[in-house]
This record gives sequence, C-alpha cells and structure tokens, in this order.
Amino acid sequence: MLDEEVVEPHKYDKFLHTNGVAYAFLEVPVAFLDQQMPDYANWAVAEEDKEGNPTEYKTLGEYTIGQIPSIDGTTVVITLAAMEAPTYRTPAITYDDLQDWEDWLGLHGYTLDNWLTIEERNALLATEAYGLGDE
Repeated sequence: MLDEEVVEPHKYDKFLHTNGVAYAFLEVPVAFLDQQMPDYANWAVAEEDKEGNPTEYKTLGEYTIGQIPSIDGTTVVITLAAMEAPTYRTPAITYDDLQDWEDWLGLHGYTLDNWLTIEERNALLATEAYGLGDE
C-alpha cells in the first residue's frame, strides 16, 4: 500500500476566494487608521526629497483600500490590500503579502484570529453596527 502524503492546509487558505485570490479584512478602531505604515511596505512612501529618498510614509488610512466605517464612526472594516496609486490597487494579494500584514499587525496586537474572511466580513457588515445587510 502506498503512503499518502498528508498536506496540511496553509494558515492563509481560509482567505482564498473561489477565484484563487486571497481576500482578508480587519475591523479596527478608526483611530488606528492614523498608524504610519512601515518603511518596507510596497507603495508606502508618501513623499520623497529631490534625491528620491523617502521623507514621509503613508498612514494605514492612506494605504489600505476598501474602508467601510461603522454607523457610529468608531470602527472601520479595512481590506488588507494596498493602494499602489490613488486609483490603482495591487491586482492580487499573495501569501507573502498576507505574511507582511500579519507581521506588522502583530506588532499592534492583531492576530490571524482577528482577521475576517469575505463571509465573516459580510456578516459583520450586516449587523446593526454597520447596517449594510440585505434590504
């Protein structure tokens, strides 16, 4: 009898959509959007000097896409993906990108247990706090 290889699911597999793209979301206090992005994040540079050296980095609010505020304005659901430019987002997020998010968010006390799948995000948005349920 052949030994079958057991493949453990990857920790990010639950965020994979049927289209093969990973989508992850996080609910944070609105004030957290003011956190400065780390210098290693792609497209995080907000301003450069004449020599092209970064002088300022974007905040999370400037960096992330898909921000949906709660009705009372205290929390916001963000998409863990980045804006490359004001009108362009990175086309697909990879597991490496999710690892970068996990590392950085971990410094602020957020773990994978806090992250939301598409279904979890949709359920949260349908609550009274967000009021985006079926009409």
